[in-house]
Amino acid sequence: MAMSFYLSLLTPHFQRIAIGETLTSLWSGCGQIVKCQLDEQACVIKAIKVPDHINHPKIKQSSFALTRKRDSYHVEYTFYKQFSHKLPKQAAAIECIKAINKGDEYALVFKDFSKLGYTQATTENIKAILKWLAHFHAFHLNTKFDGLWPQGSYWHLDTRPDEFNNLPEKSDIKQAATQLNNALKQCDYQTLIHGDAKLANFAANSQGHIRGYDFQYVGAGVGVVDVMYFMTSCLDDSDLHKHAQTYLDYYFSQLKHALSDYQPHINADDVVTQWAKLWPVAWADFYRFLLGWSPEHKKVNGYMHAQVNNWLASNNS
Repeated sequence: MAMSFYLSLLTPHFQRIAIGETLTSLWSGCGQIVKCQLDEQACVIKAIKVPDHINHPKIKQSSFALTRKRDSYHVEYTFYKQFSHKLPKQAAAIECIKAINKGDEYALVFKDFSKLGYTQATTENIKAILKWLAHFHAFHLNTKFDGLWPQGSYWHLDTRPDEFNNLPEKSDIKQAATQLNNALKQCDYQTLIHGDAKLANFAANSQGHIRGYDFQYVGAGVGVVDVMYFMTSCLDDSDLHKHAQTYLDYYFSQLKHALSDYQPHINADDVVTQWAKLWPVAWADFYRFLLGWSPEHKKVNGYMHAQVNNWLASNNS
């Protein structure tokens, strides 16, 4: 793929374009992330052009996977075009100064956050990110989000038929898959979830202010799905056993504060009660995906098994 395809997207919008180093390639040849100067401003472009063929060790070439990936970039484009600038300061995204789309090509132009004092978030920022998630979820609770995923996250059941088919026929988790998915979808309190809320998708500055990015899987869901996935990205088994409950309680306390700010008419205690019940469900649902995708995955650990067993025990009446 000629990497200059995005120049034609940029030229109508910027007079002076100086392309700098490529920071990284996107998943399976879908484009890259490039530093540049646009009209003397330091920027980073996420340039996207989905190929006709995916090369990925764990994904069979299927039009289903390709369509999912194409759709994910369109969702991200829509998010930056229509939603990101409305976010509250406590749940800010990295600043997108232009979202450009032509056919299957996209150029998302961001201010270079490294020039604004932000760096990749680390485990020092866990609580700050949980607070970010609480504000993001409270702000969007029970609101409409057309153009984003009807169900957020990349591992939910409807989006992963290949992985579901890989599960052993008689396994408890295969038989429970639809029930788990329905429990998440039928909760009274749906919000917008980030959908890929791993540590690597947040930036922090020296004051501990957080900005999120990579919104390809943003869509409807319950907040604990993001919290669960975030924890899998930065806590190992022993950390989860020691700290998961404390962090979850912290998230819920921040969620209550944020709800009283943005949505005082909503019964925050009821939201917390319902979402707390879905904590093991979120783990079991992710386990269902991992087991069908990569059963040896390091995220499949004792804490995850404990949550799954806890759910199975209380639902096998």
